[in-house]
Amino acid sequence: MIIKEYQLNEVIKKGSYPPFLLVFGPNEGLIRDDILKICSSFKEDLETDEITINGKALDENYSLIDEEIRSFSMFSEKKIIHLENLKEKHLQYFENQKIENDKILVIIKSDNLNKSSKIRNFFEKHKRYAALPCYEDDMRSTMNLLSQFQSDNKVKFSSDIKNYLLQNLSSDRLISKSELEKILLVIGNAQNKEIELEDIQNILNDGSSNSLNIINENVMYGKVNQVSKNLYRIFDEGTNAVAIVRSLLNYLVRVHKTQIEIKKTGNFDEAIKQLRPPVFWKDKDNFRNHCSKWPTKDILLYIERLLEAEYMCKTQSSLNYQICEKYILSVAKKGEVYFN
Repeated sequence: MIIKEYQLNEVIKKGSYPPFLLVFGPNEGLIRDDILKICSSFKEDLETDEITINGKALDENYSLIDEEIRSFSMFSEKKIIHLENLKEKHLQYFENQKIENDKILVIIKSDNLNKSSKIRNFFEKHKRYAALPCYEDDMRSTMNLLSQFQSDNKVKFSSDIKNYLLQNLSSDRLISKSELEKILLVIGNAQNKEIELEDIQNILNDGSSNSLNIINENVMYGKVNQVSKNLYRIFDEGTNAVAIVRSLLNYLVRVHKTQIEIKKTGNFDEAIKQLRPPVFWKDKDNFRNHCSKWPTKDILLYIERLLEAEYMCKTQSSLNYQICEKYILSVAKKGEVYFN
């Protein structure tokens, strides 16, 4: 069966999860958000085991899924099994599996799957299992995101600002949320003051003169010493560690999205037309270099690591600057490989 995005909250509210759930689509940010919501709700604050199995591990041990479904820690009350990087051939390893225990949830995460995909068809047609497609955000879903953001943060945008954001936010949920959180960090507590459209435009289009953008470019070029100096400078200026990590995370997501589009079109200029906010013209050559020199596998690796860094900065506030510096410099060290 198919669970549509607007139906997900009702599924979460009822706790009526299918034993196997496929979450797929081109919207990486929405996929992450949905999986996070599902897992959080499924756990119900109970001790829960979470394990991840990838396609390579299945190739080495075809019975791994069955073993994990049948094994249960004596210290945990629930279990979530994440399956990632599966190929069509791996369908045989779980299509005949049955889970009667409602304390176990298996989540299969995938990129976009075409209509002929065997995995997609299996879940869409199954009576008990389900597929949750995560398509790129359209005007309606972006408007809902804006409304939720205003409600959560007690911020009120004028109609001009809303229209501007609707036109300039990304179709990827992760990028859009990063931009909105960036706005919140910059404007601070705006509950009792009016926000001007020009303020928002400056935040989303701050160009290469912006300190964070300069750091991002130096990181990607592997200029470790320069990155270190710039980090200490903006630390002294009071820049939030989470904002620094998010800025680089957002940059990597934009690079990854462009690399995907380049594979489709073969043209960099066409690929960057999909980005919101658009690439500032002064940054275009640098962005092109980063998209062409950095391998996609490393971009994805450091997206995961920066997500981890963001979480650690939030939960270990006394060490947030040390954590930020460690992770940012680790990306810069990798950049040395490709540009030095």
